[in-house]
Amino acid sequence: MPKQLIHPASVLDAKYVALNLQEDDRREVEGLGYDDPVMALTLSVMSSDPAITFWNNTNNICGIAGVSRTDAHCGAIWMMTTPDVRVYPRQFLQEARKWVDQQTSFDVLHNIADPRNKMHMKLLHLLGFKKLGYVSVGPNNLTYVEFAKLTKCASQPQ
Repeated sequence: MPKQLIHPASVLDAKYVALNLQEDDRREVEGLGYDDPVMALTLSVMSSDPAITFWNNTNNICGIAGVSRTDAHCGAIWMMTTPDVRVYPRQFLQEARKWVDQQTSFDVLHNIADPRNKMHMKLLHLLGFKKLGYVSVGPNNLTYVEFAKLTKCASQPQ
């Protein structure tokens, strides 16, 4: 029987990931103006429906993600990772793809990302997200990439 690699996220999971962020992910959180990654990820988990953790075969959390509803049709999707994401990158991509594809209660998934975070940029591309443009964000007016993906609505015929 295959091992379950996606689990509901808790506040403790948010703290663990925040204290073990990859450097590019930490820089992305700080660029948005959050000095405390623990607080940022805790708030993200609490405002998401759903929020989940990604695990790998070595029983380590390699990422945390969620979607926060922004209106009746759209959700802001987010993800942060630990260095353990690099242990089984293909497995992580497969699980992330499954999870994103399950977000059918949203017509559109969208957010912004730091373009210097090369892993996030590659992952967004592989998950089918499209770049929409650039925006200035945070206290230092850093340039972030806006991205989005149309989802398959549960009400649409296959």
